[in-house]
Amino acid sequence: MAFPVRDEDTTTDGEQSAAELQGGGLQSVDRAIAVLRILARAGSAGVTEVAEEMGVHKSTISRLLRALEAQGMAQNSGRGKYQLGLGILHLANAIPMRLDLTREARPVLEALAAKFGETVNLAVMSSDHVVNIDEAFGPSTLAATQNWMGRLTPIHATSSGKVFLAALSSAERNRILEDLGMPAVTQQTITSRQELEEQLLTVTKHGYSTVRGELEDGLNGIAVPIRGHEGTVIGAVSIAGPSFRFDPEKVPGLIEELQASGRKISENMGYAPREAHH
Repeated sequence: MAFPVRDEDTTTDGEQSAAELQGGGLQSVDRAIAVLRILARAGSAGVTEVAEEMGVHKSTISRLLRALEAQGMAQNSGRGKYQLGLGILHLANAIPMRLDLTREARPVLEALAAKFGETVNLAVMSSDHVVNIDEAFGPSTLAATQNWMGRLTPIHATSSGKVFLAALSSAERNRILEDLGMPAVTQQTITSRQELEEQLLTVTKHGYSTVRGELEDGLNGIAVPIRGHEGTVIGAVSIAGPSFRFDPEKVPGLIEELQASGRKISENMGYAPREAHH
């Protein structure tokens, strides 16, 4: 079955790259996914075979395969044939953990949303950012000005992000913050490294983090960590609400309930905290 992809490639490598980065990026993504599907179905295929099936120029497919190979998504199996690369396996291996996390967390998210009436999110780290992978809405939830589900959000400006940062080694935290910087998302965003580090010490001490209008004006949030079976932080559960009515540190019982929920999800994921010895 041929893929309905138009061949608009009549430029040089450099011109094509520029176009893809600007107006044609989605078409390039579609083509790359189509190539991967062909390799998955066929086991291995050459440039000519893929180009004929997709109905595009061979030079386009050659560039796509080289780009996929550079990222570990495809590999040259010899004699001009390509097959799926180990990078695909690495991506696939991350899926079960996230699916399990979502499944184990879902009833807890719903219970928190019902009890406190606000939006509850489940987040993980991805590409040194924070991504919400599930959410539950309470009866008082207001429509947010932005939908953050599935989007990369700055790690220094979210309550979940601060949970992740506090759990990292200082070297890894330095790498991320030096690579990404600490740009202001709102006027309330913490952009001082010293101030952030002081907050992270508090996160470690008290076991939760907060934000007040740092990602979105008028939106407050609080998050606690979720640990995997090895004790590492694999996710975060947060509650967010409008600042005119939601101050997470003033809602009776909220911090304790949220922390208990984080522990429950952690236990469901196989985490067994060491008992204190007296």
